[in-house]
Amino acid sequence: MIKSKYRWDLPSLDEEQVAALMKGLNVSRLAAGVLSARGWSSLEQTSAFLEADAWQLLDPFEMKGMKEAVGRISYAITSGERIRVYGDYDADGVSSTALMIRLLTELGANFDTYIPHRSREGYGLNLGAIDKAAEAGVNLLITVDNGISAVDQIAYAAQQGIDVVVTDHHEPPEVLPEAAALVNPKQKDCPYPFKGLCGAGVVFKLAHAMLGRPVLEYADLAAIGTIADLMPLTGENRVIARLGLEQMRRSPIVGIRALAKVSGVKPEDLTSGRIGFSLAPRLNAGGRLDHADRAVKLLAAVAEEEAELLANELDGLNVERQELVEQTVIEADSMWQSCCSAAGDRPMNVIVLAKAGWNAGIAGLVASKLVERYYQPVIILATDSETGLCKGSARSIDGFDLYAALTECTDLMEHYGGHQAAAGMTISQDKLGELSERLHILADQWLSAEHWQPKRRVDLSISLQDITLKAIEQLARLEPFGNGNPTPRIVIQDVLIRESRTMGKESKHLRITIEQAGQTIEAVGFGMGEYRDRLAPGIRVDLLGELSVNEWNGNRKAQLMFQDFRSQHLQLNDRRKERNWWPAVESLVMNQPSGLVIGCASTALLREATSRFGHAEIPISLYTDSWIDIRTVTQTAASSELRANPLSDWRHLIMLGFPANDQEVRTLKQWLAPERGGEVVTLFHEVGDARQAGDIVPAFPERKHFAEIYGMCRKRGAWLDSPEGFVQETASLTGWPLSTLRMVHEVFIELGFIAADGASRKIVAEPPRRELDDSTRYRKAREQFDGLRLAHMTTEELHLWFSACHSTSV
Repeated sequence: MIKSKYRWDLPSLDEEQVAALMKGLNVSRLAAGVLSARGWSSLEQTSAFLEADAWQLLDPFEMKGMKEAVGRISYAITSGERIRVYGDYDADGVSSTALMIRLLTELGANFDTYIPHRSREGYGLNLGAIDKAAEAGVNLLITVDNGISAVDQIAYAAQQGIDVVVTDHHEPPEVLPEAAALVNPKQKDCPYPFKGLCGAGVVFKLAHAMLGRPVLEYADLAAIGTIADLMPLTGENRVIARLGLEQMRRSPIVGIRALAKVSGVKPEDLTSGRIGFSLAPRLNAGGRLDHADRAVKLLAAVAEEEAELLANELDGLNVERQELVEQTVIEADSMWQSCCSAAGDRPMNVIVLAKAGWNAGIAGLVASKLVERYYQPVIILATDSETGLCKGSARSIDGFDLYAALTECTDLMEHYGGHQAAAGMTISQDKLGELSERLHILADQWLSAEHWQPKRRVDLSISLQDITLKAIEQLARLEPFGNGNPTPRIVIQDVLIRESRTMGKESKHLRITIEQAGQTIEAVGFGMGEYRDRLAPGIRVDLLGELSVNEWNGNRKAQLMFQDFRSQHLQLNDRRKERNWWPAVESLVMNQPSGLVIGCASTALLREATSRFGHAEIPISLYTDSWIDIRTVTQTAASSELRANPLSDWRHLIMLGFPANDQEVRTLKQWLAPERGGEVVTLFHEVGDARQAGDIVPAFPERKHFAEIYGMCRKRGAWLDSPEGFVQETASLTGWPLSTLRMVHEVFIELGFIAADGASRKIVAEPPRRELDDSTRYRKAREQFDGLRLAHMTTEELHLWFSACHSTSV
């Protein structure tokens, strides 16, 4: 058995609904299955989802505050008032700001822009920035991607004679600011039907309202903000993202062209994934390490030369950011390991780490890396030595509502905000210990055992026959993919690995060829090179991944990009024909030191294995009856000394000889139980083994022998079960030992063929029609017999026996 890294969340499909979508949309089962798994059932609604065109854009004036915002901004423009656009330092914030620059430039407004510094000013409106605006003669502030919570700051602006129009998408507080206009679809009484817009999306709708038409040429920046801010790519966001991507591919502005170039992406190849993983990090880099002005200037640039210069600067900052994240992750990981060592048997459920000198701007990225590594909620904080305050970010796992948890600890913090999966906070350093303890207790209360294994949502399970180029191309109709509309993820069950080879620098990646029902396909696992031995030819596995088209030298073929794997099968390597097998065992120990255990058939083999491999701290054991008698040799123990240590999970069991009695067979079955997680058994057997070579394994009666003995019982009719009676007589006539005959009689009694009353036995006149396998006693006796003849089985018989042990708990 190979355990998967993730929990596979595979929904059950309504096959009738899938068939209806296949027929109504003229698509493959693959595309129809994905749509059905995601809740699409109405042909009309599904068709609209697949089209996602400009006609589906909503009326901006349905949004509360839009009319007032248009009126106030229009008045400022016609009156020549000084306008300042107040943005934010992340990718959505700079996209929103750049989009507003386009709009106000087109409208002929007198304006400038301002973005606060992340570490010096923090998020949102602040009083110092308002003072600067007043000094500059600003009459109107327009916030983008912020402002909905700035109650005090907007009141202060009014005192300075400055009106504020808020455009935002964050959750509104109970008390709203008294602004000239509040434009946010999440306001409680806002009738706008789509609530998932990002900051740039709200500005996109404002442009529509100001210019009296859907401003499709602005969709590029709105799409970047939508994708970068991880907004759900459903509803109107899907339309905006699709329109924006089409525009960027067809006619990119100079800033996007320059940004794509330093990212190593051609504009015509831009996708939501490439924006999220290549363009957005560079737009964010300025705000994280320096100032976000560079990113705004890049997106607003009109000259190629200026755009390329700015893009290169952001690329350099992104490289610096990556190095800083990598170094901070190393430091944080070391700190966490020290915490775990100090905690002993009580490691904390939530990772809370703080250090002076860390950059708060990358705290969220570092937290995400540690969540990926340990799958625990993580809080990373930068400590200010002068103030004693720690500021940073947190990331969570499924099932642990981070915002709710921090709300339970609100008395400890100076400030916090966020949502279920991510948050930011400021807390005094002397309260970190209590925060860690409270979060640890909450995680204990809220999370069950399964929550500690990461989950992967799967759309459907398919066979290799479902995978064609046409089917994969049809999946492209579901694009753009992203949050709320992820790339389809599928599972292919029980495929045979035909070929397996590593590729790339340092053999980091893995390419396998899989087969099912005569069809084959290549599957690639990035970062999976270390699993080459576990995914070797001949192994049957289930694979989880995403489908793609591999294009090379003009050839196109379907392939699977697999992300996880599992197997219910136990691989058996029968090496009984090898005579001098100690070098082979040594090679196995050298190549797989972890997850390896060795079972020995004799004390002599145990001592030899101990002397050879004791230094490797590999569990080495006799086949003993008790589970806790598994013996482990340690480096500190002499080669002849053994100490008891329970055997837990293992990957590879090397068997040096076979069990010789019922006790030892039972122990082996315990080792092979599926909860132990075993993957491979390698068998060695010394032909000259004194304990087994001369043994004659007793035969087990076949069905005809049972029939013969039953015939003798029927002829006798009734008898007493005594040592010198009928059983002894039957033994003399048939040649079967008394123990075997008693087992046969016990089987007949259990099946209702013979009635037993004390020592009296009597044939049942009209016995029920039952098979031998219906008898528990028969099955147990058969298992005991098979266990004792393991060394004499064929490879095929051994595989069946080991697989049966591995498929049921003992």
